[in-house]
Amino acid sequence: MPGKLLVVNKKDEILRSETKEKCHEKKGILHRAFSVFIFNNKNQLLLQRRSKFKLLWPLYWSNSCCSHPQKGEDIQSAAKKRLKEELGFTCPLELAGSFQYQAQYKNIGSENELCSIFIGGYNGKIRPNSKEVADWKWVSLSGLQRDIRKNPQKYTPWLKIELKFLENNRVLPLHSEIKNLNSILVQLNKIIESPIKNILLAGIDKKFQKIISYQILTGGKRLRSALSIICCKMLGGKLKDILYPAAGLELLHNYTLIIDDIIDNSTLRRGKPTIWFKFGKSAAECVGIDYSAAIFQAAAKSKNPVFVSELLAKTLKTVVDGEFLDILFEQAEKSNEPYITENRYQKITKRDYFDMIRKKTAILFQTSCELGGIAVSAKKEEIAALKNYGFNFGMAFQIQDDILDIFGEKKSFGKTIGKDIEEQKGGNIVTLLSLEELNLKDKKRFLKILKKKKMKRKDIKEAMKFIQKTNSHQKASLLGKQFAEKAKKSLESLPKNQWNEILRTLADFVLNREK
Repeated sequence: MPGKLLVVNKKDEILRSETKEKCHEKKGILHRAFSVFIFNNKNQLLLQRRSKFKLLWPLYWSNSCCSHPQKGEDIQSAAKKRLKEELGFTCPLELAGSFQYQAQYKNIGSENELCSIFIGGYNGKIRPNSKEVADWKWVSLSGLQRDIRKNPQKYTPWLKIELKFLENNRVLPLHSEIKNLNSILVQLNKIIESPIKNILLAGIDKKFQKIISYQILTGGKRLRSALSIICCKMLGGKLKDILYPAAGLELLHNYTLIIDDIIDNSTLRRGKPTIWFKFGKSAAECVGIDYSAAIFQAAAKSKNPVFVSELLAKTLKTVVDGEFLDILFEQAEKSNEPYITENRYQKITKRDYFDMIRKKTAILFQTSCELGGIAVSAKKEEIAALKNYGFNFGMAFQIQDDILDIFGEKKSFGKTIGKDIEEQKGGNIVTLLSLEELNLKDKKRFLKILKKKKMKRKDIKEAMKFIQKTNSHQKASLLGKQFAEKAKKSLESLPKNQWNEILRTLADFVLNREK
């Protein structure tokens, strides 16, 4: 590959750029790299045999793809690009972790890398580049590990290290489990739809029912209501006791989306026009009032109506706090809104950001899980564990949402990519991490773009280039992973059954999702 590699220290801080040849001489210079592991729906790993033209370890079998990001290149984007160059396809990739290693090949040279591992799923055609790949095959993990023990000389050193790393850190892919999870979510979606529609449309004139139903029928996995049901079932509860609290929470969530889309002038939600964009702001505001009333009708049908109603009210108020912070983090001029102009945050810290997403996003997932416990009159310590799971799950969810806003694909994400930049929002973790890493000149220019009176498409593209210069994507992914791991740890004190396993898989799924 042309271009220079990124020489880093052990903290992954860029020191300089250097030629590929120089980085691999003798014992090698520590540089940034990536390895990609692609699995199909049979949980088989795609292996490639390295080309005979490779300087180091030619004709050895290795993982699906590996290479190096270059200056100004985001590491995950570089991994996707290299996958396309070597094997003729691309797919969503999830960061599984990173590690440092050094390995010498004969007296020719060495790999000395700080390597990020990405995992993806793919079931289509492979179109290998013969200059890069001598051969390829799908293998089972168990078969691969047996052959490595029998014929270690056939495989690259980093493949053997990475397999152990993935196994030790319990991050081998769960594609079959994710597939099963999607099936379960579809079933739960169908179960909750009836009580949601019954409450939402009760007492509504028939001529308005179509517009009232629009928001709730635009799709989505309804993760919040699903979490309520799953937590209830995990603790041995009955479906009838959780349906209406779960429906109330899903209505609360959709109510906040209606308002959020109006505030942000968002035109897309779940790949479809937002309700205000389709029907107008006046109509959307009327629909929102109906949703707010339906929330407490659902609470009234719950097993513990007073407690559930109070919990939903507190949750909604917390979301409002989070929405206020999100608005005040925006850098765009709003001359017709004096409160925002006077109270706007001039500097946003990561602590500010975490406070905002805790209130705006994580609280809804926390309440989802708490409702599941309330429905079965769970013990105090069980409720605490459920809340802890929901909180950390929600934090990971929002971080992934921020990542998708910058790096996702519009077709999959269902929202406009780069929307947070267009709206000049300061409350995006990718933006904050980028600002920490950019040099003073680039940082000033980036902030100037975010504060422009009128944002143009070329400004968004320029801002994206600044972000891609940094390692913010990887850092944000690692933050999301840390919260997901905390969520899974909370499950250890709860009953070990199939529902517990589903919650564990959901924590992995939240980092894999494309929308």
